[in-house]
Amino acid sequence: MRKETSKSRLLRRKLLTALISCLIAVLGICTMIFNMIYQQASVNVNLYSGAMAGQTVSAVSDAYYQQFLASQQQYLHDFGKEMALLLYEGSIDTQNWREALRQQAVTYFSSADVFFLYDGSTLDSYEMYSAENAERMMQDMIALFDQKAAEAPEYYGNQSNFIDWLNTCMEQPCGSYTKDVEGYVIAWDNTLNYSGENLCFGVLMRNVNSWVEPIKECADEQTDTLLNNMDRLFRKYIFMMIISIICVFALFLVISAILSKKIADPVVSEHDMLVQVNEMKTTFLSDASHELKTPLAAMSGYAQDAELDLMNDGEKTTVQNKLRRISSEANRMALMVTQILDATRIEEGRMVLESAPCDLDSLVRKTVETYFAVLNKNHNRLILRIPIDLPKVNADATRLQRVFVNLISNALKHTNNGTVLIKAGADAEQVTVTVRDTGSGISPEDLPHIWERYYKGKHSETGTGLGLFIVKFIVESHGGTIGVESEQGKGTAFTFTLPLATEYADDSAVNPIEQMLRQ
Repeated sequence: MRKETSKSRLLRRKLLTALISCLIAVLGICTMIFNMIYQQASVNVNLYSGAMAGQTVSAVSDAYYQQFLASQQQYLHDFGKEMALLLYEGSIDTQNWREALRQQAVTYFSSADVFFLYDGSTLDSYEMYSAENAERMMQDMIALFDQKAAEAPEYYGNQSNFIDWLNTCMEQPCGSYTKDVEGYVIAWDNTLNYSGENLCFGVLMRNVNSWVEPIKECADEQTDTLLNNMDRLFRKYIFMMIISIICVFALFLVISAILSKKIADPVVSEHDMLVQVNEMKTTFLSDASHELKTPLAAMSGYAQDAELDLMNDGEKTTVQNKLRRISSEANRMALMVTQILDATRIEEGRMVLESAPCDLDSLVRKTVETYFAVLNKNHNRLILRIPIDLPKVNADATRLQRVFVNLISNALKHTNNGTVLIKAGADAEQVTVTVRDTGSGISPEDLPHIWERYYKGKHSETGTGLGLFIVKFIVESHGGTIGVESEQGKGTAFTFTLPLATEYADDSAVNPIEQMLRQ
């Protein structure tokens, strides 16, 4: 009896030690994981926000520079016409032509820093409203432009430096800009275009980037605000997690205290104690599983409502609507989970294709039968135009079905009371498939980014942003290509190609007449 009691106490101590150690380890690991997630998220947000702000500033600044350059060229054009008119009226003497141009330029160009004249051999620079030396400003600009030409030889076309480029273009309206350093815009014209005098005249503006810094400061402030909000959110969840673990720890202490009293009784055998420990483990796993089922509460609620309606002889339409919503939500969650798993496999390089001859017609019809009724919430019509004798393609049928599910899902989601068309055709080497809808279309600002991972579009509030990323990867992994055409308010068409199965590719090469008949 004493021996059994000693073993029971020893087992009790080991159990309590293991429980406490596990809880402490779980607390430490969870805290570390949450901290790592927060740090990574902060870095990603900071990098993404900075990159997005930089891209925005770059795009806006390009448009601003081009518009600014065009306006200066228009000013030069007007200036040249006005000077030619004064010369024609005799208000300006040809002997004082250069000086007259310089004097008139001071009152004509209000935003220029330098006015310059070039006759093919001498470049004369005159400061306008700046106290700095005009020659030095021109040399700084020329050095900067030559540096850009060294990095990109096509910058001056066939010329190697700024002076050679000016010599080539001095008789025609021309100009350029650079966003480097403080920003420069240079433009010129020739009086030969307005009179009989051959003299190149132009203006130089610098410090054109003065508006960029306020935008960057605003972007930095927005990023800091977002990071602060994320910090508060993560700290809140960490606090809730710690409280939950402490509660579980207290519960284990209570259970352990009750268990220790029973174990202290010499009558309780070691077998009973192990059974109780196993029950505690089962209870713990059951509680954890119950917490994991929380995201399914919505579907459970609809199911319970449907059951009550059936018991109370409710309307059949009401019950069908609830069941349809349950099925729709379940399939939507399944698609989302599948997308996340596929994206994870792609990122880790674990997505392996098992290619084999595949019949596109049967694959599309099977996909439509499985998913169209579930995904079609907007009363759309589906049209299939797939030839019965369409050659088989060399593809992984399971992965290829993901392509059709994602494209059909996108089409149905953005189309209301419209039409979704799936058509296919073949040539000597490949099959071309098009999924076209008459929906809202994709905005021009979203179109270049739809293939990016996690990109949902500025006007979309649903989805994971992974569908088209996965579609593009699967199609290209099969050796095909994919493209899109879209017009807002008129619809979108995704077109992709797949290689023919080997037997069909060989047949098309040997017997082109039969291939033409198949088409």
